[in-house]
Parts: sequence; C-alpha cells; structure tokens
Amino acid sequence: MTLRLFPIIPALATMAGACTLSIEANMPEVEVTQHGVKMQGVPKANLLGDVSVTTSFTFSSSNTAWAKRMNSEVFLHQVSVAATGGLPNLDFVKVAHLTMADSTSSEKTTEIASYDRDENAQSSSAIEVSTPAPIDITSVWSADNTVIELQMAGRVPEQNWTVDVTLKMAGKITYKF
Repeated sequence: MTLRLFPIIPALATMAGACTLSIEANMPEVEVTQHGVKMQGVPKANLLGDVSVTTSFTFSSSNTAWAKRMNSEVFLHQVSVAATGGLPNLDFVKVAHLTMADSTSSEKTTEIASYDRDENAQSSSAIEVSTPAPIDITSVWSADNTVIELQMAGRVPEQNWTVDVTLKMAGKITYKF
C-alpha cells in the first residue's frame, strides 16, 4: 500500500501550497574506490634515483549520481592509496599528491591529499592521508566528470604497477518534493 501512495505524495505536497515535503539523510561515511589505477614504471629507475610519475582517472556522473541528482553536501576526510597486483608495499614512495577537478571547468584543482614519508615509517602496503579538516568537494564531486590526478615520487618500480585509490567521504543529501 505504501508503494501505491508514494507517487501521490508529490501531488499532495504541491496542492498543499506552502507545505513542503523534504527528505534528509546524513551519510556518516561513504567510500568510493577506483581499483587498478595504472602507474607507469620507469626503466632503469634504480640508476636514476628518485623520480616522479603521474596518472589520472575519471569518475563519471554514473559513479557520482547520488550527489548530482540531490541537493547534497559532500566532504572528503581521508584518502587511501593501496598497493595491488603483486606489489608488496609502497615503501618506495617518498611523496604523494592527489588533486581533484571538474574536467569541464576552468576552475583550479583542489588538493585532496599530500603525503611525505617519514624516515622512520614502518613498511606498509597502503598510504593513508587524513585531512586536518573535512574538504568540501560538493561542486567538483557532482560534476559530469571528476578527474583525480595522482602523483607519486620516489624510487619507483621499473615495471608498470597498480594501486587502488579510496576516497572516504561524509555528507548530507536532501531531496525536496
């Protein structure tokens, strides 16, 4: 019976004039992961020393539809980059930067993570960067195409390698009838 009445709710709300029906939901934590992000190997990297490699990937509106179709607020609070594809760890990474941008906009990019490896850091297969304060990524996240650029520097592998990039976010969605 509830399903039959649901299409009537917007009509009743419209007829009520000043009355508005709205639905709000807090999202305490949402994780979005891009699996198998390909990083370019650098031939003879062991002879070169530290080098930097950069790659980018795109989240399309099909990945971010929950933010685009609703009046949402999206805040990023942590980024994780994890070794995959047989790569045992990311100990060779000395510096990593991640930025986010709307591919159709001329606005500047937003830095979402910056990592500098501590000399005494323990071996790890993941780099996790928490932001000091949540970063408002609402407008760029709801774009048709959101581009994430990942730059990593250090004594990178000679062969191509892959990582998984996870964005941990929170926010609120609101839908008004």
